[in-house]
Amino acid sequence: IPVVIIVFCVLLAKYFKWAGKVNKAATLKTGRRTYKEELLYSAHLIFHPFDGFWDLKHENRGSVRGALTFIALTVVAFCFEYSGMNVFMQIIGVMLPIFLFVTANWCLTTLFEGEGSFKDIFVATGYSLAPLPFFTILSTLLSYVLTAEEAGIIGMINSLAYIWVGLLLFFGVMITHDYQLGKNILTVIGTIVGMIVIVFLVALFGTLIGKIISFISNIITELSFRT
Repeated sequence: IPVVIIVFCVLLAKYFKWAGKVNKAATLKTGRRTYKEELLYSAHLIFHPFDGFWDLKHENRGSVRGALTFIALTVVAFCFEYSGMNVFMQIIGVMLPIFLFVTANWCLTTLFEGEGSFKDIFVATGYSLAPLPFFTILSTLLSYVLTAEEAGIIGMINSLAYIWVGLLLFFGVMITHDYQLGKNILTVIGTIVGMIVIVFLVALFGTLIGKIISFISNIITELSFRT
């Protein structure tokens, strides 16, 4: 295990060194970035969220396809972690919270002078997930070699991953809409409330549609009996 950890750390250091060179070269580049440059920009963004999200929006260092890639990697990581569960349910479990967050945040910030478009919010949200697949796969692999007494290490890794993603998402919203800290805190809280409201309205609408269908079905059944 110590040898594996050392090799892993060396490979990780080499990756970030290589990604840093690519990002530095892409900074001086004009025009559209390549798909590789868009993905590797996450190596800079996750450690430098303030200028990272600023360049993500204003310098077009990221894209929708890059955000979709990180979302897809998150789905793959969760499928690897919960290998016995349905893949479709994993996709819904990842995409639904993202859709609710982006929609609620866009609706709220439109009313409160937010500068980010629906696309900007989606891209920032997708790139905020960049560390999650890595930590999820790492914790899953460690679960095969660690004992029950060492399960706290896995819990610590998962906690670190979600805290990191949460901070990136918080700062991503802040930079995307050019908000101050206090206003951004209120916006994030309002977004969470908005997500709950959207779920409630969808559930209410679904129940209403179900009752209408049932009512029409009962009328048709009654008419068929009378005729």
